[in-house]
Amino acid sequence: MIGEEIPLFIEIMMNIEYKKQLPKWYEDNKKYDLILTDDIDSLLSCAILKKVKQWEIEQVFLFKADSNKSIDYLGITSSATNEAVGVDLALQNGKCFDNHVTRIKSTDKWNDECINPNQFKNVTGANYSSKYNLSTVLLLWSLYDLPIPESEEGKMILLTIDASYVSYFSNYSYFNQMNKYYLCNVLGLNELYECQQRHKKYEFVHIMKKYKLNGKIKSNKGVLSTDINLLAMNIELIETGIWCELPEKKFKLHKLFQDIQVPITGTKNLIDIVGNPFCVALTKKDFLCYSEEIVKENENDIHKRK
Repeated sequence: MIGEEIPLFIEIMMNIEYKKQLPKWYEDNKKYDLILTDDIDSLLSCAILKKVKQWEIEQVFLFKADSNKSIDYLGITSSATNEAVGVDLALQNGKCFDNHVTRIKSTDKWNDECINPNQFKNVTGANYSSKYNLSTVLLLWSLYDLPIPESEEGKMILLTIDASYVSYFSNYSYFNQMNKYYLCNVLGLNELYECQQRHKKYEFVHIMKKYKLNGKIKSNKGVLSTDINLLAMNIELIETGIWCELPEKKFKLHKLFQDIQVPITGTKNLIDIVGNPFCVALTKKDFLCYSEEIVKENENDIHKRK
């Protein structure tokens, strides 16, 4: 079924069925704050939510923010007053948009407030190759029915974020099928699938380098910066009405987390490895990354890690 050509009316029906199974808070008129993470997938996703919902970035979660690459940093602004939504952040509890696989087995708890195609498709470490292999940006682009960029480079930028194009060019046909399945049948973004068909892999690599889309977001004394070429990217996306920029607000250290990466061995469930992580994701079928709050830090140690 996945590898076959599917009529457009069936694709639309599947997209509607997908939306029916999502938690409904994404349609709320309620004001939420956003938690930004450290890359363009999160930042552009936040820009979408600011445009569509008027939700603002009031927190930032930066992975491996210390010199030893072992501490994750959560910063918060002085104007953060609302319930927070993680953006491209696999929260174990609470509202978030995400694209990671977060369960080792189907018996593991899932976050029922998370909007993530991997939960809709019941993807775990056991069937990891069936995972949603696209970006959080594309998930939100479909969810809020945004216009496709008019320029070819604009389309390519969307496909390059979080390396969404890579599965289309994979040597494994199943990954190719998953690319088409999620892009066309679930998200209904057929124009972007056709864009992949018009280009070679090296052209997307060029887009990545041209706009520095693999750049990171960093904090210096609470002020965010990045080497991502946001202005050039925004020009290519101008007709969509989305404008992507870093918040100018200053972020104050709120919490620190241990950044932990462990191989998965034997028959362990998630609960066997970690009790209550802040966020958790399988970066490979048998490799788990999670952030666990540091609760016994003295003030001097915290100050040194700012």
